[in-house]
Amino acid sequence: METNIIKMIGIADIASLLNAISGMLAILAAYYNNIILTAMLLILAVLFDAIDGPLARKFPTSTKEVFGETIDSLADVISFGVAPAVILFETYKHPLTIIASILILSCGILRLCRYNTIITEQVGPTKTFIGIPIPVTSFTLSLILFSHIQQEILIIIFMIILSILMVSNLKYPKLKDNRIFIVCGIFLIPTLIYPINNYLLHIPSYILILLVIVYMISPLFNHQK
Repeated sequence: METNIIKMIGIADIASLLNAISGMLAILAAYYNNIILTAMLLILAVLFDAIDGPLARKFPTSTKEVFGETIDSLADVISFGVAPAVILFETYKHPLTIIASILILSCGILRLCRYNTIITEQVGPTKTFIGIPIPVTSFTLSLILFSHIQQEILIIIFMIILSILMVSNLKYPKLKDNRIFIVCGIFLIPTLIYPINNYLLHIPSYILILLVIVYMISPLFNHQK
């Protein structure tokens, strides 16, 4: 059995590590009250998480898949569990924030554990997710930070609902349509360029939040088909 970490690690694993590092840096940025940098680093973590799967398929390693899956899950816990929980608590001072932070972390861990359990018995590629994918937490929180939404109680309730959806039995589609990514990219680019987002009255980030809400309720429409 190979134990040399240099030989075990692949390009996709490096992307997973960069995902975790982005999450850690986002926490540090929030500690220093740099909200925009915090939001950018959360988006960066989501992007690194999005590419590690395609990289793993394009550049397979000789080590067992469990190595890459473990790195991916641990990175996700940091960037999409710990990071949004801590950043939410650091940014919003409402007494109920601690409840939302605990739920984000707890439900995120449970969701990842369930996913890892499911894929061990799964045959073929994943077509749907049971429960909303965990990266949505950091993606949504980053958009809220970019938008400068001030209604703390609404933000807390929204993040609590998002946490519950992670451990729900609702089936969420795995987004593969390039048109969806193009539309998201059109609004994400001006969102990341903060002066433009600010000049446009944060409309790009609001639209992306709306798209997240559409994805959150998408299982209701699929159920009716």
